[in-house]
Amino acid sequence: MSNSTGSFSFASFPALSGGLPTSPDEAPSIIFTIAYVALLPLAIWRTWTYRHPGTLLFTFVRLCLFISIRVATFALRAAEGASAQIPDNPVPSEGIFIAEQILLGVGFIVLVDLIVELLKSHIWRTDVQVVDETLFAQEGQRNVLQRIVRLMHVALIVSIALGIVAGTQYSDALTDPSTASNVKTLRTASTVIALVVSALCAIVSLFLMLQYSHLGQSRSVYLLVTSCIILVVPAYRLSTTLASQPSLEDLVSTDIRVKFYILQGLAEWLVAGLLVLVDVRVWFFAGGEKQMMLERGGLIPQGSAEEMRLGPVRGWGDRTPGSYA
Repeated sequence: MSNSTGSFSFASFPALSGGLPTSPDEAPSIIFTIAYVALLPLAIWRTWTYRHPGTLLFTFVRLCLFISIRVATFALRAAEGASAQIPDNPVPSEGIFIAEQILLGVGFIVLVDLIVELLKSHIWRTDVQVVDETLFAQEGQRNVLQRIVRLMHVALIVSIALGIVAGTQYSDALTDPSTASNVKTLRTASTVIALVVSALCAIVSLFLMLQYSHLGQSRSVYLLVTSCIILVVPAYRLSTTLASQPSLEDLVSTDIRVKFYILQGLAEWLVAGLLVLVDVRVWFFAGGEKQMMLERGGLIPQGSAEEMRLGPVRGWGDRTPGSYA
């Protein structure tokens, strides 16, 4: 099969997520579209219940945005697969093709950003006894954690920006080998940043699970599992980016299609599902003390039986001594 077709040469094709959509992609793309549509009402409901404070609301608005993006992504992929003809017309609509590649390249970074925010809240939680708080939750240390998290957020914004710039150059990369090389460089940089941040989330979650069991081992395990699943996505994308220049046979092979739907499609869906599965205010103290005040209506009265049972705990409402489940 020739590597040249239509107006562009496959010898200069940039690395693609999932290869070129063809007729076998219709069914799995439709399945993923339906699966994400099923998640959307739950995500919207969670977002509505998290409307105070505003920072927590904004966090889950982004999750709703990601799910909506994936509905659009797989719908576009299904449309491409339905109309593509190999080798005569592998890319029926260049605009749809580029839009799909941009969405695939930056969407998962939103999930990494949400995990960073939940991990911060978990480390920062003050609904345990003072002696059981992490170093960063103690007075005078919160600003340090805030700066670290802000740096991670900025790094992920840069990663998204690089991914978008790479996507906008796909059109020229189809016919220009030098542009294809530039796309590869930009995509590699974007993916490496997301990979490093994801790995840090997994490492910190493991550390919390082993060293701070009083924060709730099941909650730290949840963060560890979620971080490890999302870590698969940038690792997969980096492997496809750094792979040797694909041939047309490679881009329409069953192997590249199966890897894409499992290592990116399924991994992202699982993480999105996990993020709406639990109440993050309860599990990770998301929203902080202000949210606890809104939920419980105020502080535990000084001298009350509840305060005596809990001991010197800073913060609000439903605290329990020692460790969480």
